[in-house]
Amino acid sequence: AVVSTQSTGTCDRSVVTLSGKKKKGAQFVQERCKLCVVSCSDGTTYPVQPCIRGKIIEVNQRLKSQPTLLTSHWDSDGYVAVLQPNKSEEKTILSKLLNKEQYQEHLQCSHQAKRQCVGE
Repeated sequence: AVVSTQSTGTCDRSVVTLSGKKKKGAQFVQERCKLCVVSCSDGTTYPVQPCIRGKIIEVNQRLKSQPTLLTSHWDSDGYVAVLQPNKSEEKTILSKLLNKEQYQEHLQCSHQAKRQCVGE
């Protein structure tokens, strides 16, 4: 797999230069913009979206040299980016997040639904 943070045109998400308490210079992203694109060895590509509006505080630079972190350490070192949501939206966002157990249950249900769809 290859992880590219080159979004569109000249916009490179890996270039994040912050200063000060208010994170001046951070890139602002919308829910549907591309943070990065993951390209698999079979040619399949997956755009990764932030799903929230906010500022990019950090981009995981290790993914460029170790893209397998996305799957091997998805719950720790395999993060794509650290985002700071707008203050006015924090409570709404936090109320919609899943904990680890809820996420694993979601994956289990999603996997079962896919098997039913393809008739396994």
